[in-house]
Amino acid sequence: MDTRGLTRLMPTAPHFTTRRKVLGGLATLPAWRHARAADGDLELSVAGFHGPFQKAFQAIVINSFERAMPGVRVTYRPIINSAQLLAALRLEREAPQIDVAIADVSVAILAKQEGLTSILREEEIPSLRDIPDWGRFDAMNGVAFSRDNLSLIYDSRVLTRPPESWRELGRPDLTDQIAMPVEDTRGVVLLPLLTRMAGGDYRQSIEPGLALMRQFSPYVATWNAQPDIYTLTLAQTIALGVGWNGRGQMLARDNPDTLRAVVPSEGSVAQINTLNLTAPPQRTRLAQAFIEHALSPDVQTAFANVAFYGPVNRQVVLSDETSEAIFGRPETARREMHLDWGFVSQHYNSWIRRIQREVISG
Repeated sequence: MDTRGLTRLMPTAPHFTTRRKVLGGLATLPAWRHARAADGDLELSVAGFHGPFQKAFQAIVINSFERAMPGVRVTYRPIINSAQLLAALRLEREAPQIDVAIADVSVAILAKQEGLTSILREEEIPSLRDIPDWGRFDAMNGVAFSRDNLSLIYDSRVLTRPPESWRELGRPDLTDQIAMPVEDTRGVVLLPLLTRMAGGDYRQSIEPGLALMRQFSPYVATWNAQPDIYTLTLAQTIALGVGWNGRGQMLARDNPDTLRAVVPSEGSVAQINTLNLTAPPQRTRLAQAFIEHALSPDVQTAFANVAFYGPVNRQVVLSDETSEAIFGRPETARREMHLDWGFVSQHYNSWIRRIQREVISG
C-alpha cells in the first residue's frame, strides 16, 4: 500500500495540544493530580485497527497526547478487526493488558454485555457532553470516536464519471468487474440502506434490501474480503465495489489517477468506531484523560482532515472540502442514515447468514 501521502501530511505529532488542554475539565478529578504515582511508569496501551487508521491515529491522537504529557508513553496494539479485539479482551479479562480499546460499535455493545468495559462519565470525561445521542447510548459503555461512511470504490481509469447510485452495483456493462465484500459489517450496514432505497424499514424486514442485493449478484466477480477492494482496484482487477470511505479517500489522495471513493446520491450509513475503557484501576485515570483528549475538538478536527473519518464532537466545524469528502455533497449528506445499533447488533449474525445463504449462495 502506498502511504506516501499520509506520511507527507503527518511527519510529526500535531502541535495544537497543550498539557492544559489535555487536562482541561479533569480538575474535578483529584486523583489525576497523583496519576504519576498511582500509575507507576505511566504507560498506556491502546488497541485498534491496523493500516491507514493506525498511522493516522498514531500521528494525530497519540503523538499529541505524549507531547502534551511528558513522561507518558502510549503503545498502539494493531488488530485485524473488532472480532480479534473482542477475543483479546475475553482472554485478558482477569489481567487486562489493553487500557483503551477501539472497536466497531457492534463489538462495543457485546463487550458491555460481557462485562469487559467500564462506564464513562461526564465528571471524568467532560467532552462527553458534546457527543450526540447516536454516539452515546445505553447499549454500550463506550463512546463514538469517529464514523466511517460506506462508499463506492471505483477505478477512475474505467469509470470516467463518478458512480451516482448504489444501484450501479448492478451494471451489466461491469459484469465480473464488481466486488461485494458483504460477509462482514459492510453487508450488515448496506442491508438497511438498500431496504430504505426500496421503500422499506429494516426494523420491520430486510427482505427489500436482500432482494436488491440479489439483483446485483449476477455481475459480481468476488464476494471475498481478501484481497481487499482497494488492492483489487489499484491492480485494475475490479472497477467498482463496496468499501469504507475513510480508507478510500486516503488512498485516493495517494493515487489520484487510479482509485476514487464516492458517497452515492442516496446517502450512506455510518459505521461508528468507539473508544472503550478497559484499563485496570491503576491505569483508569490515565485512560480517561486519553479518551478526553481524543474527543477534544482540535484532535477531532485534525483526524477528520487527515483520515477522512467523520468527527463526533458537536463543536467541530469542517471545511466544505473535507465535509464533502467524508459525507458527500450537502444534499447527499442530509440523507445519511443513522442505525439503531442496539437493534442491529441483535441481528448482526443472522443478517450475515442470510446474505451468505440467500445472496452469495442463492
